Amino acid sequence: MKAQLKIFLAPVILLLFSIQSMAQMERERANVVEPVETFWTPTLISQATTEHLPAGNLNVTIMHNFGIATTNPIQNFFGLDNIQNVRLGLDFGLTNRWSAGIGRSSLFNVVDFRTKYALLRQNTDGSKPISISLKGDLGIVTQENRQPFKDDISTLTSAIISKKFNEQISFQLSPMYGYFTSVDTGDNNHLFSLGMGTQINLSERFGFIAEYYPIIGEKNLNTNNAFSLGLNIQTGGHVFQLFFTSTRWHLEQYVLAQNRELFWAGDFRFGFNVNRIFGL
Repeated sequence: MKAQLKIFLAPVILLLFSIQSMAQMERERANVVEPVETFWTPTLISQATTEHLPAGNLNVTIMHNFGIATTNPIQNFFGLDNIQNVRLGLDFGLTNRWSAGIGRSSLFNVVDFRTKYALLRQNTDGSKPISISLKGDLGIVTQENRQPFKDDISTLTSAIISKKFNEQISFQLSPMYGYFTSVDTGDNNHLFSLGMGTQINLSERFGFIAEYYPIIGEKNLNTNNAFSLGLNIQTGGHVFQLFFTSTRWHLEQYVLAQNRELFWAGDFRFGFNVNRIFGL
C-alpha cells in the first residue's frame, strides 16, 4: 500500500514543483528592469538626445535642408531648388552607454567629431526617473579661407536631461555651451543656450518632434533663436525625419551662432534626416 501511495504521489509532487518553478520564472521575467526608449533616434532634428546606440551598432545619417520655402516659392519650388547644407555622418556604439562619431557638412566643409556618454538612464521600474547624457563636439572648417588652422575650430559641450512621461510624450532640456576660436567683429566667442526638445508619439510608426534653441545672454549680430518641428516615420531599420526649420545648420554650435531667420515670421525651410542602424 505504501509503495502504491508513493508511486501515486510522486508525479503529483513533481507537477506541483514544476508549476511553482514556472510561476517563479514568470515573476522574474516580469521584474526585469530595462532602459526606457525615450526618443527614436540619437538626434532629434539637430539636437542630440539621450538615446544611445547599442554596443557594436553603427548609425548612418544623411541630414539635408533646403532654401527658405517662402522666398520666390514658385521660381524656387518652395526652396527645394536651393540646397543649403548636407551632412553625412557615422556614429558607432562603443558600449551601451558611450558612442563616438564623425561627420562632414557641405556648408564651409565642416568636419565634426563627436562623442556622447550616458550618466543615467531612465528605466522601466521608475527607480531612475530621468536620463542624463553628456555630449561633446569638435568642428573644423576645412574650406580654404586663408586663415590659421586654430581659427577654424569650434566646440560644443552639452548636458542632456530627458524624461519619458508616458507612452506618448518625451521631453528634454539641454544646457549647452558653444565656443568659436575666431569670430567676426561684434560676434561672441562664447554662446550659451538652454535647448528644448520633445517627441509626441502618434502611433508605433509616426511621431511629432520639435526643438527650440533660446540663447541665454548675448546673441551674435542679426541672429534669432532657432526653432524646428517635424515628423518621425519609423520603418524598421530606418527612421525618416521630415521637418521645417529656421536654421540651415545641423551642428548645434553653428545653430547657436548663425541662425539668421525667424521661423514664426515665415522664414522656414524644408529638410529631412535619414537614420539607418546596422548591427555589426
